[in-house]
Amino acid sequence: MNLNKGEAKMPSSVEAPRIEELIDNHIHVWTAAPSLAPLAEILLRDREILAKRICCQAKDGIAATGDAIRSYLLCYALERVRASISPTHFILFRESETVQAVLEDSFGIDPGIEDDRIIVPHQQEAVCVLVKTIFGRRSWPAVSKDIAPFMQLFSREGTKAKSDQDRILRYKTLVWLVYLVIDMVRNDLEICESGVDAAIKKFRRLFEHVLRGDIIDEDSRRPGFEGGKWEKTLFGWLQGDDRKPFVLKLMRQFNFENKMEHANRYLLAEHRKCVFEEVLSIFRRA
Repeated sequence: MNLNKGEAKMPSSVEAPRIEELIDNHIHVWTAAPSLAPLAEILLRDREILAKRICCQAKDGIAATGDAIRSYLLCYALERVRASISPTHFILFRESETVQAVLEDSFGIDPGIEDDRIIVPHQQEAVCVLVKTIFGRRSWPAVSKDIAPFMQLFSREGTKAKSDQDRILRYKTLVWLVYLVIDMVRNDLEICESGVDAAIKKFRRLFEHVLRGDIIDEDSRRPGFEGGKWEKTLFGWLQGDDRKPFVLKLMRQFNFENKMEHANRYLLAEHRKCVFEEVLSIFRRA
């Protein structure tokens, strides 16, 4: 995974021994915290690689705060902590049957001897977007409470700390947003060149058509919205009277109206903007 875009830059006056000392300090502090210990192991393993990368960035001469350095190290470690995305990460509001049906329709299944398995695509890209959205643009005090629930949900190195259900609900909402935006961008590559505002506008328009029930024209043989272009995307599979209650709850979680109640559950404008920016960036290069 590549997190070069937006990475913290080190000041040119910082020399290699000082950089190594900063990394060692983080390793020491993080090792003592159960939720951070797996991340400290990654810093220790890749200590020389990190020192060289930061030294190369120092040539840019852009000053960095301690928070920016810590954010760089945190994002680097979180991307490499064996994080993955499974169908359970899409289950919201106890709607497991609805979610299972949508994912089977959209992602397909891998037949097994005992059970069929849903293969979630684009996991590398999705984890990258999630890490940047949750951790990449905020100060350390703001992100520190997000680390344990993130590890519990996405990493096999998860801790046994008490679950923060509000944050877990937000993360699962982010999973839906990431995959819906990936689907939208891959199905309409021109939106990559139109920018974030145009992509958000198109995203909201697609959900309006999901609720109207015309992504797929179920009453005739005519193609649906935009000539049937979206029929085999997540937007198409979310259509239907039986799935409408789930869609309405999901839209409430996306929080495009920027309501402040349940602040730790709903997405904020900064989350939505970062998801769109990162997905557009990744698939523009693809």
